[in-house]
Amino acid sequence: MTLVVVVVAAVVAIATYLTWLARRLDRLGVRVDAARAGLLTQLVARAAAAAALASSRGLAPLEAVAEQSAAGHLALRSGAPLDTAVEETENQLSRALRAPEVASSGQGAPELLHAVDSAAARVALARQLHNDAVRDLRALRGRRLVRVLRLGGRRPLPAYFEIDDALPAWVETPFVPAAGDIPFRRPVADAAAALGDVPDTQPEAAP
Repeated sequence: MTLVVVVVAAVVAIATYLTWLARRLDRLGVRVDAARAGLLTQLVARAAAAAALASSRGLAPLEAVAEQSAAGHLALRSGAPLDTAVEETENQLSRALRAPEVASSGQGAPELLHAVDSAAARVALARQLHNDAVRDLRALRGRRLVRVLRLGGRRPLPAYFEIDDALPAWVETPFVPAAGDIPFRRPVADAAAALGDVPDTQPEAAP
């Protein structure tokens, strides 16, 4: 009788743990999808802000790169992967935003310059959240038990998104908002507020 109780308890414990693993994998998959969508939203916003600044100040090279980036976002919205081609396109936009002529010419449109700066900061935060989610999912799916029992299914492992997202080093010219506008805040503060509703990234304790 005692042996039966021990065996039943062991089976229940194993089943409970496997169920927790499966649910944890599902939740991390949802988190990765949400982080990817958030990252794409911020990439789109950065390209739009860059295009608006380029159009306003006659910055043809920046406008061309921003349009190329925007064209790639259409494919991403249809489910295309965040691959090396996307990374290279976004890197080109990052480098174009740091060009000296962009900083100097953009001083004539401080509102647009601030919008680009804020969008760039949000991309950096969104990418960090995305890569954190990818890291957690890859770590869990890399466990031997998960691999042996194929708890991860056939879904491919998500990839990290690595781009040069260093913020543009603008010449310091404070943006003075018009009457009734929201007071100026540093882009990082704006980005943190915008991304504040992202699910908590703290690891979940095992049962």
